[in-house]
Amino acid sequence: MRILITGFVIFVIWCFISAWLYNDKVLPAMKRPVPIQTIPESKTNVADSLIKLKASMPEDLLIYFGFNETRFKTDSQTDNSLAAFKVWLDKYTGSMLLVTGNTDLVGTAEYNKALGLKRALAVGKYLETKGINADRIITESQGKNKPAADYLTEEGRAKNRRTEISIKMQ
Repeated sequence: MRILITGFVIFVIWCFISAWLYNDKVLPAMKRPVPIQTIPESKTNVADSLIKLKASMPEDLLIYFGFNETRFKTDSQTDNSLAAFKVWLDKYTGSMLLVTGNTDLVGTAEYNKALGLKRALAVGKYLETKGINADRIITESQGKNKPAADYLTEEGRAKNRRTEISIKMQ
């Protein structure tokens, strides 16, 4: 029992000493101000300029089609959006327009791939009539591979019959 009492007394003394050392010696050293070395910022931050470039990019344009059709209806809103793409292409000569044709689930994979390409080519021809050089247009087909909505409802299938126009940076 004497050993336990002696051990307990030594433990309590050790706790007081360590608490005193920690509170009087360690904590004040930790509270001292530490000089911060500043690194001068570069004038052009690449990440910031890419974010600004991405923000100034026109949003992707969607053109919808009827069932099994390659013709689409144009309106003034579509033409205004295409004008924004033309301005972008004139300003950034290294960029291209990516026109991607999509279809719904109805039909075989090969047929849908071909139909998506026909839709993309039809939109590409329309872009050429609006003054965009054919060399700056890339057309491709995703067929039914990238749905934008479900295939269960007619509205969902109608949203999948589309062509997407987007900017592709090189």
